[in-house]
Amino acid sequence: VVIVGSGATGGLAAKELTDHGFSVVVLEGGKRYQPNVDLANSEANSAKIQWNEPRVYAGKDQVVPKTGIGFGGGTHTWLGVMPRFSREDFRTYSTEGVGKDWPIGYEDLAPYYAKIERDFGVAGECGPFAPEAYSLPMAPHRMSWHAQVLARGARKLGAHPFAPPIAINSEERDGRPACVYCGWCASGCPTGAKATSQNTYLAKAEAAGAKVVSEAFVHRVNYDPASGRATGVNYMDAAGGEHEIKARIVILAAHAIETPRLLLLSACPSFPDGLANSSGTVGKYLLSHPTWQVFGTFDEPVNAYKGIQMGQVMVQDYYKPDMKRDYARGFVLLSYMMTPITYANLSGDFIGPELKRFLHDYAYTAAWWAHGEGLPCESNSVTLDPDVKDRRGLPVARVQIEWTDNDVKVAAAGRDKAMEMMEASGARKVRAGLNYGAHAMGSCRMGDDPADSVVNGYGQSHDIRNLFICDTSVFATGSGLNPTLTAMAIASRSVDYIAGQARAGML
Repeated sequence: VVIVGSGATGGLAAKELTDHGFSVVVLEGGKRYQPNVDLANSEANSAKIQWNEPRVYAGKDQVVPKTGIGFGGGTHTWLGVMPRFSREDFRTYSTEGVGKDWPIGYEDLAPYYAKIERDFGVAGECGPFAPEAYSLPMAPHRMSWHAQVLARGARKLGAHPFAPPIAINSEERDGRPACVYCGWCASGCPTGAKATSQNTYLAKAEAAGAKVVSEAFVHRVNYDPASGRATGVNYMDAAGGEHEIKARIVILAAHAIETPRLLLLSACPSFPDGLANSSGTVGKYLLSHPTWQVFGTFDEPVNAYKGIQMGQVMVQDYYKPDMKRDYARGFVLLSYMMTPITYANLSGDFIGPELKRFLHDYAYTAAWWAHGEGLPCESNSVTLDPDVKDRRGLPVARVQIEWTDNDVKVAAAGRDKAMEMMEASGARKVRAGLNYGAHAMGSCRMGDDPADSVVNGYGQSHDIRNLFICDTSVFATGSGLNPTLTAMAIASRSVDYIAGQARAGML
């Protein structure tokens, strides 16, 4: 098996496939870092671990979902929040007449959710609105003062704040230490308390014999029309040298922007519009979460920078759909206090003395992240840019997103509720910062009908039986929750399917 991408899903697939006895090679376009040396606490780390190659963002709404690069993928820069999706998240069309139903449901993923929470290491509470009561392997993190300040406002409004599932150790576990609450989660975790693909699945996969090649940029999936099979991939090394790896099975785990880009780059006579794209939906229905940042300034120091950056407290009371509202789906609120440069960037339209005052108030400021569900829209897409090329001479991804009317309404409802809660917490000044987009999903969506989807419920291409996609590309809808746990559960389920199909001689 060759796996393209070493993030949360690629690393998981590598480890579990080696457990099944497969020979595995993982190809990662970025560098390999030694976190305790290369990712010491600094905001400058974002230039290393966040996607740093050219892209074109051409949509009416300038949505730039954060994506990672490097050995371990986006798990170096992610913030670790890992809630389970609700049952309704998989049936939005049936329940509300919006979006699209998935070909799988909560019951299909429940055992994989539990397995990943145990193997990856998750601390927290399932919360009062979980799809079922379940326990996590580690106790919740103690609430910082920031979280306590936010929680008191939530309770005054009758909401139910709780410590959500988060993949950061609250105690020593699996050879990794407990979190020291340094507050630099998005810059890479030098202690190893935050679970990453590198310090969990990839480490175990390599120990079991899997080969991981960094600075290996895959630019083509090869296809044999005579057999109707993918035969492997071509990649370029750091010096521009060309390499080919042949494989019986190809798995794409390069995330929801680079995976469709790779398929479009792999166009061939059998698939002139992009490999595995007989449906014409590769790159279409790109999803993101419409998000607002809300800040509250207090008279006393909040010191929100001390502790886990995101998810020390969560409110999910407004997530369950309600037909009385003028919008479909719902939103959640998460504590999110970022490091200073990001804090300034998300502050909103402030200049001059007003911006200086905002920056001066950093230690006195609390922050909610209001996070809603964006609905699928065919015109929201990833295509190949006709003009801009990367340093290898390859067309870059052209990302186009425009929020739907429902997206605007659900995000605004989340913003307004966060502002109301901040006032209830006692803030003397409340500001709405930027409206932006989080998480890329849905650009190679799953479905039962090959005419309007790219893969089936196991991530298997409708067109090419030995080609699989195991990342957020396959989401039919995005839910309003952080997507990584669900993407990993889908990938783990796909691995079991791949193993069974291989044993039966079907692959």
